[in-house]
Amino acid sequence: MPFKRPAPEPHPRSASQSESSSSILRPLKHARLDSSEKVLSNVTLYIVQAKLDPSSLPELFRLAERHAQRLCSDANDADVIITAIHMKRRLERHIPWNLAKQKAIVTPQWLRDSVKQKKPLPCGDYAAVEELRTETVENCPDCNLASCVCGDSDSDVETPSSHVPFEEKHLQPRPQIPRPTSPTPALELLTPRSLRMDTNVEAMVKQTAEDNIPVRLLPPDPPIPTRLDKLDYTSRYSCQRASPLVCPNQDLVRELDIVHRSRAMEGEERSALSYERAISVIKAYPQRITSVSQVQKLPFIGQKTGTMVEQFVNTGKIDEAQTILASDRFKALSLFTSIYGIGPNTARRLYSFGLRTINDLEVYYGVERDDPPDPAQSELHELDMQKRPQYWRGQDQSATDRKRGKLGNFGGEKGEGDEGLGDSWIRVALELREDLAVKIPRAEVEEMGRIGMAELDELEPGCVSTIVGGYRRGKPESNDVDIVFTHPDAEVVKGLCKRFVRRLYERGMVSHVMHLSGFHGHNPLRTTHWDSLEKALTVFTLPTSTPFHNGVRRRLDLIFAPPEVYWTAVIGWSGSIMFQRDLRQWAKDKLAMKFDSSGITRRYDSKMFFPKTEKEAFDLFGLEWVEPKWRNADA
Repeated sequence: MPFKRPAPEPHPRSASQSESSSSILRPLKHARLDSSEKVLSNVTLYIVQAKLDPSSLPELFRLAERHAQRLCSDANDADVIITAIHMKRRLERHIPWNLAKQKAIVTPQWLRDSVKQKKPLPCGDYAAVEELRTETVENCPDCNLASCVCGDSDSDVETPSSHVPFEEKHLQPRPQIPRPTSPTPALELLTPRSLRMDTNVEAMVKQTAEDNIPVRLLPPDPPIPTRLDKLDYTSRYSCQRASPLVCPNQDLVRELDIVHRSRAMEGEERSALSYERAISVIKAYPQRITSVSQVQKLPFIGQKTGTMVEQFVNTGKIDEAQTILASDRFKALSLFTSIYGIGPNTARRLYSFGLRTINDLEVYYGVERDDPPDPAQSELHELDMQKRPQYWRGQDQSATDRKRGKLGNFGGEKGEGDEGLGDSWIRVALELREDLAVKIPRAEVEEMGRIGMAELDELEPGCVSTIVGGYRRGKPESNDVDIVFTHPDAEVVKGLCKRFVRRLYERGMVSHVMHLSGFHGHNPLRTTHWDSLEKALTVFTLPTSTPFHNGVRRRLDLIFAPPEVYWTAVIGWSGSIMFQRDLRQWAKDKLAMKFDSSGITRRYDSKMFFPKTEKEAFDLFGLEWVEPKWRNADA
């Protein structure tokens, strides 16, 4: 059926109207203006309907149709894009970021004020997305118009009529769009007449699904800042400290981390944890350490660590760290554990067999670089698409599972677990090591997230996602990409991970599936941190259609969480390892609760808690809010 443009607001009837006239109010017909009378006669507009109050849509479409050269159905054809969206990640759902950089992205008030003042106003004062303010100024079409006012420093240009700074606009309540009982009425209300012939039902249903995502599943707009003065760098818990990505004592942290990694690879877990805790304390210390007396009263800085700190202050190095760094064993174990799927236990075993180099590993695992692709390889990759038993951390797989390339437990929350890939998958990791060793820049991480969401939106509209891991904590480059997904309908999420991986596989983006798990019952008594979420650990390649395509294969971990535990999943997979460990410890010590990616449970009665936002989880624990960029408690 044809779509209707938003109906104009009804006009009250005058008292002189006849009683016999129809009781149905008819919209007034607006006479079309000549091009010379149009305020924006040389400007084409595109309106993003998401987040716009339905009551304001008729006004905006009326103004655009009367005063602009044209109201476009395609953002590519527009000079100016009008939107109420203020966040990059939300805007990318409707307009590709590369395209947004080529347009002037303004708030609806720009259109209203331009019409009111009868001249196109500078776009910079009305930039909808702060990150695009510069591009909005540069791409503003007003400088090409006869009535341009942006170059006249003496002109009386009215600022946006709201007179609310950009930062404060975000704090205004969001308009709530009720979820329709069926898509058709909503589509009739929201679809402008100019889009009837260019928009199909499926696309509009999809946009309706996106616009009705509950606010609780969306990140705060604007982001909530951390009150750094409320955090305490002397706390025993890193979840109460502000830990930047790069701290004033980063060189000292690197030296201590050499000792920590050596202890971890040698299986000395308690000693490794001691150094890890000391590192996390130093990461949060706000000043450069110039004397050992500065750290003597800090938690987890014992006599031995204090001696190392004093040695570093005096010489800039730690003797033990330099000795470890020069060790052939440390070099070999570090090399082995850099291969995806080889943990400390396997690395020590391989070293005991006399292996020392990558070439040794390739010979041991039968990797032939010059061999043509194995025709059975695709079958191997699909094996992990099938349902399989779960293995708990520390257990070995059977010989049969190793031959089939199955996985054991590959960790629960971000950073948990290190063993689990069978020999077949270690062989695959060796074959891919040159690609997987290449760091992923932030722009490419964002493109992977955008492509992933676009594909998922085709499969199941209305999903939301958050890129987590090191990217979320501000790292300029990542080893892999972790994305947490959910959908407002918990039933939709079930099985969606497997369907999504199958779609990416069929479209040639996923070539390897190293682990695929489904939901299993939440067990508050479990002793491991293997969560109950759906997960897929994959090898992903960007499609050739994106400008970021370089043919390099990347590790992409997909995590699907029910909506009620979405934010605990985001917290758990954001890291860092030490921050998460202390968050769990705080919940246990102070509140007798159990926390991990799949939920928060009160220990004495197993009651579960479901925070509606990330900050609400911190409030539940009685903790000050800590932004992801301050959670870098690891080296």
